Amino acid sequence: MSIKDIDWKLFAVLVFLVGLSVVYLLNQDAVRLAIKSCLTWAYLSKVIWLSVSISFSIHYLSVRNNTNSYEGLIYKSFGKFADSAFAAITYGLALTTSASILKGVYIQQIIGGTVYFNYFGEVDIYSMLVVCLFLFGYSIYATGHALIGAIFRGASENAKAAE
Repeated sequence: MSIKDIDWKLFAVLVFLVGLSVVYLLNQDAVRLAIKSCLTWAYLSKVIWLSVSISFSIHYLSVRNNTNSYEGLIYKSFGKFADSAFAAITYGLALTTSASILKGVYIQQIIGGTVYFNYFGEVDIYSMLVVCLFLFGYSIYATGHALIGAIFRGASENAKAAE
């Protein structure tokens, strides 16, 4: 092994995660309150809906005149506009719903106080936390991917078979 064998991107991620862990360990109460503030922010749902709407509007504008093959979710049946609109609605609902559930789980289990889920066991509540974290993260990823894909158009073209 030598220094040439280091994957610098993964090393940077390692340093970032270790740094983030140290910051959390040294400031647990402040981090918990910051997370609670984000989850209970009055404008969270509005910001989510605006962000998703803007991202998929830009995505639609980038693909509407594209004659290359398009692989949208429902494109084949309803067209590019409907595909972008349904994607925006789906990811907007997934983000706002998962954020609401995350708020309830976080306040009930981490902060304490208000009970949001009266008839759920602890395993059920933590299962919801895991599922909602995945749904929230994936929805942010998909929305960001659509926006980045629209802004940074590739220079590639469709492959054509040799004659």
